[in-house]
Amino acid sequence: MFDLATYQALLASVDAATTTTDKGDRFEELCNYLFENLSGVSIEGRDSVTVSEEIDIVLWNAQLEEVLRPFDNTILVECKNWSAPVGAPAFDSFISKIRRRTLKTGIFIAANGVTGDFLNSNAGNGAIDIIKSALGEGIRVIIINRSDLDAITSLDDFRTLIKKRYCGLFLHKPFNN
Repeated sequence: MFDLATYQALLASVDAATTTTDKGDRFEELCNYLFENLSGVSIEGRDSVTVSEEIDIVLWNAQLEEVLRPFDNTILVECKNWSAPVGAPAFDSFISKIRRRTLKTGIFIAANGVTGDFLNSNAGNGAIDIIKSALGEGIRVIIINRSDLDAITSLDDFRTLIKKRYCGLFLHKPFNN
C-alpha cells in the first residue's frame, strides 16, 4: 500500500545519494516503489543484463489498473537520474530494446527530461524526434521527470500522470501538459 511518508523518504534518499551508482540505485528504488503499489503490477526484473544491454525494470502488467490497459503485459522501464536531459542516443537505445522484444509500450523516467521539442522539431537532434518516429511504428513511450515525481502525493496522482503522459503522446505534448 502506498504510504506518502515512505515515498518522501525514498525521494530524500535519491537526493542524499553521493555516488553515480548510488544515485541510480536510489532512483530505481523510488520508481519500483510506485509501480509495485499499482494493482496487478509486479516487478519481474531489475537491472536485467543480457549480452548486449541492461534493462532497468521489467514489469508484469496484469492490466488490472485502468490506466495501464493500453500498455503491454510486459512493460520495460528505463530510469535515468542524470544531471542533464537525456539525449537522442540513450532514448533511441531504449526504443530499440522495446522494438527487439516486439513490445509497443514503455516508460522512460528521466530526472531532467529529454532533449528536443515535440512541437517545433529541432532537425532530428533530440530525443523528442525519436518519439515521433516511434509513434509512426506504433511504439509509445511516456516520459516522466523529477518534477513529476516530486508532485506525487498519492497513487491516484501517479495514475493521473501516466494517463496525461500517454494521451499527451497523441497530442504532441509528451510532458509538461
